[in-house]
This record gives sequence, C-alpha cells and structure tokens, in this order.
Amino acid sequence: MNKFCPHCGKSIKPTDRFCPHCGRSVIYSNSEMPKRSEIHSNRLKSKKRNIIIGSIIAAFILIFGGWGLYQYGRNSVNSTVIGGNGKLTSAEIKKIPSKQLAAWAILYADKKYGKKWGEAADDLRSGHLTIESYSKYRFGDYEISATDGSRLYVINDQVGYLVSKDNKEITYVGNKSSYSKRSVLTQIYPEIKSENTEKNVNIWNDNLSIVTGKSDEKANDRSSKTNTKSKKTTSKDRLWSNNQNDELISYMDEFGKKMHQSYEHYNEGEDDLVTLAGEHFPRDISEDTYPFKLSSGDHDSRDPKDMETIKLKWNPQVINKDNDSDTYNVVAIFNHNGKSAEDHITYLFCFYHGEPVALVDQTTNGGYVVVHPTANQDLASHFKEIANS
Repeated sequence: MNKFCPHCGKSIKPTDRFCPHCGRSVIYSNSEMPKRSEIHSNRLKSKKRNIIIGSIIAAFILIFGGWGLYQYGRNSVNSTVIGGNGKLTSAEIKKIPSKQLAAWAILYADKKYGKKWGEAADDLRSGHLTIESYSKYRFGDYEISATDGSRLYVINDQVGYLVSKDNKEITYVGNKSSYSKRSVLTQIYPEIKSENTEKNVNIWNDNLSIVTGKSDEKANDRSSKTNTKSKKTTSKDRLWSNNQNDELISYMDEFGKKMHQSYEHYNEGEDDLVTLAGEHFPRDISEDTYPFKLSSGDHDSRDPKDMETIKLKWNPQVINKDNDSDTYNVVAIFNHNGKSAEDHITYLFCFYHGEPVALVDQTTNGGYVVVHPTANQDLASHFKEIANS
C-alpha cells in the first residue's frame, strides 16, 4: 500500500522515514497522523504551485526569446545594407554602383521635380527604364556637358542628371536653361530610405539599364518608345555593360585586399590614371603615346624591341563587329601604385577577337609599354566569368 507525504502530498515508500521530495519527517504518532483529505489537499496545492511557476518561466522565455530574435533580425539586416543606420559614410558613397545611385536619384526627383520624373519613376518600378550616359547632351535649346569628372545621365529628351566625381552631389537638369537643381546624396538617401524598403529599391535598380549613348548629339525626331527600343537593341550587341563593370569593380576591391594592394579604377570622363612610371591611362592608349609590346610574361622574355607590337583601343562600348580586327579593345583599367615606379601594377581588361583577356603592365622605363596576359588564374577566371555573364 502506497503512502503519501503529509507535507507535500507526493507518493513515498512505506519504509521511508523522510520524504525524498521535500525532506521532512514522515514518522508520526497516531494522534499526529494526517488525514487522507489533508494529504490530498496538500498534493493539489503542490501541483497548482508547480503549474503557476512553470507558466511564469515559460512567459519569460517567450518574451525575452522573441525580443532577442527581433534584435538579431534588425542587426543582421543593418549589417548588410549600405547606409543601414540611415546615414552614408564617405567610403560607402564612393563605392555606390551607378544603377543604385540612379534609382535613388529618380525616386527623389519624382517627389521634388514634377511629371517627367514621375514617368521615369513609374518605368523604374515596372522594370522598363533604360538610361543613356553622355559626355554632353542637348536638351531642347540647352546643352549640358559633364565636366570636372562628373557623369551625365539622360532619362529622356527633357530631363537628366549629373553625378559629381565623388558621387556626393546630384544635379538635375532639363530642357530649360533655368532648370538646375542640386542635391546632396546624404540628404537624398535618408528620405528615400524612409519611404521605400531596401528590398524594393534593390529590385528596381537591378531591372534598370544604363547604356552609353551613340553620340553626343541629340536626335530630336526620336520618340520615347523608339528610344527605348533602340537602346535595348544596342545593348544586345555590346560585349561589356555597366552591370559587368560594377561586378568587376567589386571583385577588384576584394582582390586588392587579398593582395594587400589598393587599386584605383578609371571612370569614363574622369582624370587619367597616372602610374608611378609616368603613364597616363587611357590617354596613352587613345593617342598612341607609346608602342605597346606583347610579352609572354616569362622572366627570360626577349628584348622588347624584338617583341610583337600590338594595337590597343579604349573602347568600353565594344560590340561584336569590333572583334574583326587585331585590336585589344580595353573596357576597364585598374592601377596600383606602390612606393616606387617598380611597384606599379596596371591591369588592362580587354576583348580580343571576342575573348576576354586581362593584360598586365609593369613597365618602368623606355619608349614603349610592355604588357603580358596575367599569370593570376583567379583574376583571369573571374574576368572571364564576368565577361561571359
């Protein structure tokens, strides 16, 4: 026959002198022996007390666990987003891809500067926006030129915007000489971020296209629809796009960190990249300042005077038909300057007969530039992967 502790009401063995649960003595004289009803009551009280304590503990776990997950989620998102704290640092501003900058610029102009920007914002959200970049463009009777390293982007025949060399300022321009609105990126970003989710803006800028205009002259007789169709047709023929250029910039940032080197990238319209050996890129390519000699890259290379002379062309708008000639079409240039002329490394990313080739220049003197295909297989394969994407 089972016995029950008269204090806590739990089951004990007939031979127990002390309760194994609460530790109190269970030996009583007949007059002290508790009644069955008292034992039952104690058991019920013990159960209720345990249930209440368990409920309180569970509630604390749910509250603090949920708060922890919420904070972790917030921190995870903020740690992966440019300007995650609602502000942009100078380093972040410098590295903003041109398409992301375009999305922010258009969404801001939609709020501030009228109907034509609203149409551009609608095209952006629907995934049908194509932007052309120019060094100069005539909006009606008003010609805009990109100067001092700025970049000019044309939305349509009536509106466009200039981005300063350092990405910090956006100047909105249009078809009237009095129309010029300048905004600072550190003001634009928080306002756009407060009204649009980061996910949506990223989707929109992934869908838009930025292409280089065919010429710096405006074609007045083109309608917006015809404009869009011609841009899309042109982009199919091109071997190198702004998207690919942005991918290569990102890769070279990581490559430089791995190699403990800092690479500067040439942007269209900016000042030349100047190596410590005195070369100016892309000017020396465009003006044929020096003959370019192709080496195998081996240490026992022949005298440069006996090497094959090759032709290079600065041509980031390279198309399929350009590959019919024996020309290395250069689409991107990166330079690292060390402590002396001997430490400079310049990468010329090219297309040669339709194939991607990464040439390296480490020339220090002489009246020529010696280049050779890079021996770094990681860099070569990444460029090939980006070029073929």
